[in-house]
Amino acid sequence: MKKTLGIVALTILGSLSMLASCGSSSTVKRIGILQVATHTALDADRLGFISALEEEGFKDGDNIKITVQNPQGDTATENSMATSLATNSDLVFGIATSSSLALKTAVSDLGKTTPVLYSAVTSPVDAGLIKSNTDHGNVVGTSDAGPTAKNIALFKKFTGIKKIGIIYNQAEKNSQIQKDECEAACTDLGLTLVDGGFTSASEVSSTLSGIIGQGIQGLFVPTDNTVASNMSSIKETLIEKKIVTICADKASTEAGGSLGYTVDYTILGQTTGKMAAKILKGTDISSIDCSLSDSFPLDINESFFTATGIAIPSDLKEGA
Repeated sequence: MKKTLGIVALTILGSLSMLASCGSSSTVKRIGILQVATHTALDADRLGFISALEEEGFKDGDNIKITVQNPQGDTATENSMATSLATNSDLVFGIATSSSLALKTAVSDLGKTTPVLYSAVTSPVDAGLIKSNTDHGNVVGTSDAGPTAKNIALFKKFTGIKKIGIIYNQAEKNSQIQKDECEAACTDLGLTLVDGGFTSASEVSSTLSGIIGQGIQGLFVPTDNTVASNMSSIKETLIEKKIVTICADKASTEAGGSLGYTVDYTILGQTTGKMAAKILKGTDISSIDCSLSDSFPLDINESFFTATGIAIPSDLKEGA
């Protein structure tokens, strides 16, 4: 009888242990990340997000499970991935405008109120992600809107630059916004702007050749995902033609640009990661304000100036 009671007791303890284990696994939060494409800036944003979560006590494989999806710029694939992540996640994070919008739409279509975080979005209001930085429903995040006018003013530091070009993907809303800002700044500064808009990644090189053929002496590269992914392929052309290229993000400057007051995407991702951690700890998303980057250090790619023989303006070099 005692032996039978012992077996029963062990069975009950085993069952309780299994239940406790199940209860523990249910506390693991599922984080879905959708990154529109692979390139240095967006990769840095993602890694910054994950590192901030770890600093706040949320480690992948421990108390959270992170799933990363990357459609490599394909819209249909991006929407499909968004639906999958929205279905299976407790919190989703979109990197760049299209991925963030895809996640917001997917969550809404499923009738859920899952927190949607975004980053690397130039104008979340114009994109339709939020109504304002304080009125944003279940969506919150960080914008990479940079000082376009300040960047365009850098061209005036170089003797002989009167005509500049801008190269950007016309399908990227954030790039359209920066194109308009660039146009306004050129008007104020007396610079002529040549529009280098394109519709496909395969057109980047030919578009650059076309606007160089129109006599530009400088080039502005906004925070454009398609151009950023192709900077290394146009680097030699920029050096050969001695085109001073001012970039709005650090990765593009380092990949082939010349200089610029740039966004640090690692910091941007970390800021968003801290927002996510607050939500995971129980903070109501409506009490978290959306954020604008306020740090735009001057980055100078000295290898460009060495290769071209163009002198870095002394006041810029001293302030870098």
